[in-house]
Amino acid sequence: MSNLYIVGTPIGNLDDLTFRALTTLKNVEFIFSEDKRVSRKLLSKYKINSQLVSIYKPNKKLNINYFIGLLNTNDLAFITDAGSPGISDPAGEFVRVARENNHKIITIPGVSALTSAFSVSGIESKGFSFLGFLPKSNKQKIDLIDPFMKVDLPIVIYESPKRIKATLEFIKDQYKINKIFIAKELTKLYETLFFGEVDEAIESFANEKGEFVIIFMNENSEISKSLLEKYDKILIDGYEKGIKGKNLLSLISDLSGIRKGFFYDRWLKIKNKYEK
Repeated sequence: MSNLYIVGTPIGNLDDLTFRALTTLKNVEFIFSEDKRVSRKLLSKYKINSQLVSIYKPNKKLNINYFIGLLNTNDLAFITDAGSPGISDPAGEFVRVARENNHKIITIPGVSALTSAFSVSGIESKGFSFLGFLPKSNKQKIDLIDPFMKVDLPIVIYESPKRIKATLEFIKDQYKINKIFIAKELTKLYETLFFGEVDEAIESFANEKGEFVIIFMNENSEISKSLLEKYDKILIDGYEKGIKGKNLLSLISDLSGIRKGFFYDRWLKIKNKYEK
């Protein structure tokens, strides 16, 4: 039986193509490609003469029948516009069909914007939650993100230049996130790495072109139950001593290194409880 090679390609800098990927792409007769206009640049640089075939029919549906027809008689390579296929890019259905037809599937690892961004984020973690591109409506975004905010892992998303400003504002307003990491145009001429305040990011990237990887954490998830009890006791003691709420919240924020907004709701509950 013939083989299906899932080949990772550069995410920007064409020099990032691996030797194994180059050999594979040269040795197969057909390469299924997400966008032939994009893929031709890579093939032209490396003088790869394999025939490019679009993964889409003219009506934008996946070209599954033609794909399996060719795979039944030829080794095929599968690439997307950039990066590792299957990560916010097509690949899954082609792999499934190939597997169901008893073809061997071989991965040819390459660059991924996801792992590349995380490696330079400076965020220490045993893992992360990758959500790809967020849906359009705020309700859909909330339904998607909320379960992952309860897990003590960084959240990684992709975003386009048209939606970057709105997405950053949503993250700030909905989840009260202050610090954020953004990688723009990784491996390309105008590569930019940013870590800082969300407000600064909104101002910096509002009119930027390019592709973005955004990484953020639930800043409140880092507080243990015992620490919360400790801070609640400080709030109660402060209330009983007549310290103004504004001053008390500033004090506890300085002590904990956590934004004042996180403690505001807890302060209100204590205040309301004692004023009844």
